[in-house]
Amino acid sequence: LPCLEMKHQSKEYQTYLAVFPGELLFHLYEKYGPQLLEFNVRSYLQAKGKVNKGILETLKNEPERFMAYNNGLAATVDAIDISIFHGETCINSIQGLQIVNGGQTTASIHRAKKDLKIDIGRVSVPVKISRIEQDKLQEFVPLISKYSNTQNVIQVADLSANHQFHIDIEKLARSVWCP
Repeated sequence: LPCLEMKHQSKEYQTYLAVFPGELLFHLYEKYGPQLLEFNVRSYLQAKGKVNKGILETLKNEPERFMAYNNGLAATVDAIDISIFHGETCINSIQGLQIVNGGQTTASIHRAKKDLKIDIGRVSVPVKISRIEQDKLQEFVPLISKYSNTQNVIQVADLSANHQFHIDIEKLARSVWCP
């Protein structure tokens, strides 16, 4: 699996960026199920919430846009074997994969294919993989989860703030004076 190795100056961890095909995530969850999510703060919340409904909607109607719309996964591994194949850095194998953030995405992809029979062949998911020293795991994992899940809340009104209509109104408000 092609990846990018993030070069940095830490001996505590190494980070790699990859794109997992939806089929790979399906098979991983099919084989390991909730064991993949032991470090995750939530188990699968079903398709009742807006977020999971949205994930399933995208998987069904716009699978090729899934990577653009989804923030992806943050995962840790105990070990990762990397090599260069045709000049490209590739993951040969991973041991001890844990999905720290992105459990809803993973379980939704699994449900979409298994229960809803949605074709996930065009689905791609960005994944940040961190190999963390064992003695630092208990320190890192909660912080990865915390920082991945505590961004500012977005209100529905925020989503339309950059719509062209609102931009035009702001330009007018700044340039046209009221009599």
